[in-house]
Amino acid sequence: MRHTKIVATLGPASLNRETIAAMIRAGMDVARLNTGHGTTEEHMRSAALVRDVAAQAGKPVAVLLDLGGPKLRTGPTDGGRPLDLAAGSTVTLTPRLVKGSSSLLTVGYPHLTEDVAPGDQVLLDDGRIELQVERPTADGIECRVVVGGLLGPNKGVNFPHSSLTAPALTDHDREAVRAGVECGVDFFALSFVSQAADITEARDLVSSLGSDTPIIAKIERRRAIQNLEAILAEADGAMVARGDLGVEMAPEDVPLEQRRIIAGAADQMIPVITATQMLESMIDSPRPTRAEASDVANAVWDLSDALMLSGETAVGRYPVEAVAMMDRIIRRAESVAPPDRAPLARPETDDHSHVVAIAARRIVESDPNMQAVVCHTLSGYTAFLLSKVHPEAPIYAITPNEAVCRRLSLARSVVPMLGPLVTTSEGLLRTADALLMNAGHVRWGEEVVVVASHPVTSGSTNFLKLHRVGEGASA
Repeated sequence: MRHTKIVATLGPASLNRETIAAMIRAGMDVARLNTGHGTTEEHMRSAALVRDVAAQAGKPVAVLLDLGGPKLRTGPTDGGRPLDLAAGSTVTLTPRLVKGSSSLLTVGYPHLTEDVAPGDQVLLDDGRIELQVERPTADGIECRVVVGGLLGPNKGVNFPHSSLTAPALTDHDREAVRAGVECGVDFFALSFVSQAADITEARDLVSSLGSDTPIIAKIERRRAIQNLEAILAEADGAMVARGDLGVEMAPEDVPLEQRRIIAGAADQMIPVITATQMLESMIDSPRPTRAEASDVANAVWDLSDALMLSGETAVGRYPVEAVAMMDRIIRRAESVAPPDRAPLARPETDDHSHVVAIAARRIVESDPNMQAVVCHTLSGYTAFLLSKVHPEAPIYAITPNEAVCRRLSLARSVVPMLGPLVTTSEGLLRTADALLMNAGHVRWGEEVVVVASHPVTSGSTNFLKLHRVGEGASA
């Protein structure tokens, strides 16, 4: 089986029933909807379409609603023409809406003079143009052009060294969260997280709407790297969002921070997605570059839970082929041992559930007859925990909760299965036997490790049994 999951972004190139069905067959586990484009109503129709197609395919597919966040951009230019910002010249950035010129530009942020200080760096258009703040003015902030170039309208703006006070949730994000909760999306991804309080604010909003939808922190700001440990402790998952992160940090630092984020997520036992430009050339080409194939393989060996396709499947010419290629590269990378397997848990962070998960991994490693780990879970906690200790065998997660079943599509090595709620140890074994044999995952007489809570509770794992498949039928 393929252990690492695939997240694919839906967009104009893929938002139709036939293409979504083909992407699911090719290996898509999670469908990402990017609220930075389109309307909330369109995204809710897309989520419903994914649900319908996945149900017909008989595969649980999660829907991840990616909140756009406070993405800062420049304003319009006269006639939409690009501006020539020459190195050594000065330009004033203003929060006022003006027709941009080479001396005065709109930047859509109301607190420029309060949050941005002299000496701070400003990056425009994905870092292609670099400014340095010189002084505040009546209009905004005056900057010296360090690296010049042509600047078109509505280009991205980054303040990598400034402490911006804009909230992580915009009004548009709040509208999207309300709609997403009503529609029943499976994850929210929070953009431009700077601190743990951003996650808390989003969680409070989700809770106030009567939902427990998990929140994934997108790590794409320098401040998020500075506050990484606290953010990961608060979040339900993480995303290595290498687009803006690669603008705010030196290119040579991004691979190191990617590994640090993946390791930090492992410490917190939460899933982590590695994203951005993984197979970028497949937007226009049916084949990726060799460097992209290596990038995907290394993210697998770093033990990412999932890898994400963005423009490749949203606007590219080969959305289905991109998913299929990602699947092929992952499987090939997983066919060899990773350079460094995840260490077992540190004693000071162990609890009973964690000890059971580690025991299951040790049993699978030491007994070649063990074909799989089987877990019964109400909340998904046990399955996510097992996935983060990385047993070599597949993890079959049985849950009576449809939302949990879909969410487990993001967990590395986990095969989610919908099953009945059982309350006895005998019922656990009989249910596991029936579901696994009917699906063709195991055969009569094969051995598995069964992990669960007994009595059935949520968030506590205290039951482990070495089980021969079929014996549950007479238990």
